[in-house]
This record gives sequence, C-alpha cells and structure tokens, in this order.
Amino acid sequence: MGEQRTNTKKTLLNLLIAVTILAAVIFLLLLLPAFVETTMPNDSYMIKITGLSDLAVNGTATVMIPVPANAEGDLVIFESSSVLQPAGWRTAIRETPYGKMIAFTTTEDYAQDIFRPTGEFETKEEPRLLVPVLATPDNASVTEFTRISGGTYTTVVFLDGFVPPPEDAAPIAFDLEYQGGGGVKHLIKENIWTATVNTAVPSTTSGFVPVSADYSVTAGGIMPL
Repeated sequence: MGEQRTNTKKTLLNLLIAVTILAAVIFLLLLLPAFVETTMPNDSYMIKITGLSDLAVNGTATVMIPVPANAEGDLVIFESSSVLQPAGWRTAIRETPYGKMIAFTTTEDYAQDIFRPTGEFETKEEPRLLVPVLATPDNASVTEFTRISGGTYTTVVFLDGFVPPPEDAAPIAFDLEYQGGGGVKHLIKENIWTATVNTAVPSTTSGFVPVSADYSVTAGGIMPL
C-alpha cells in the first residue's frame, strides 16, 4: 500500500514537472518573437504655416523655421539634398546668425500656405529639439535642458520679402511639431522626444522673430506582452 502511494506521488510529480516544462516552452515560444522584434526609431516633422496665401511677394519672399537637431546641433531628417519642395516654394537648409534653419523661398506673385509632413526611420536614439535655441529656462545649456522631462524654451522664425499688407491682415500661424525616438528592442521601448511651436506673428513682421517652443519627453520602458 505504501509502495503504491509512493509510485502515485512520483507519477503526479513527473506529470507536474512535464506540465511545467510544457508551459515554460509555450511561454518562451510566445515571448521569443516579441523579444527579438525590433522597431527602428522614427523622426517626423509636421510643418504647417498658414496666412501666407494672403500675401503678395515683393520679388523674392523667404520664410525660415527651426530644424530638428540633437543637443550638439547635428541636424536630423534634413540634408540640403533631400528637403522636399512644397508647391510654389524652393526649400533648403540655410545658415543664419543663429545657426541652421529650413528656408522656404518663392518668386511667385503671391505666396502659398505651406503644409509638409515628413518622416523617416533612423538608427539613433538621442534627445532632439527644434533649433536654433535662443534661450532655455534658468540659462540651462541645451544638453542639460534635453535631459529633463520637458519645458518651454525660445527659438526663432523668419519672414522677409512680402509686400506690406494692411495692419488688420490675418497673422501668419506657425504650427510645427517634431517627434523622434520611440524605437523598440528586446521589449524595451525608448523615449519619445517632442518639440512643438504653435504661435502666430503679425503678417507685417519682417526679419527674425523669437517664438516659444514646448519640449517634452515621453518615457519609454518595458513593453507589455
């Protein structure tokens, strides 16, 4: 009787071990694809500038906006040879007294509003901003500022070459949003860095105009299965 009971216990123990091993194998088979799956970080820049279509051009008109870059000032997304051309505009990266910016120029009689979404995958994971950076809170360096979870800093836009409109003309609205990062590797999602400019300047403006930009970091972490 005792021997039979012992054999029964051994059988149940072996069965339990087999079930545990099977469950572990199934779990690993389900986990493995997610563990090895890799998603490249993505850079996207949504550019929307409205109020330009009401403006007449005085020969050549130029609009310049911030460009995405890392804390060292190295540009991302845009190279001078790969900047797409919105309808009615020529586009290039231009050096300014504040640093590099995206320049839109036109020689048409009247300007057109600019709407240009763009994005691409890349291999880097690092904090990004819209630059130039004219000022940060508490005079922090750009590197220090990008290490915090978010804040508001000062960048710049530029307008020139338009026929002066009436004083009551609609303002020019800059709606810019850069987002970078978010890659996934071994179930770990990287941070997402976002920088936005949502502001309007009078259409009578000419030259460089300091504007506010918002910066935020969405923390990454372990992805749920």
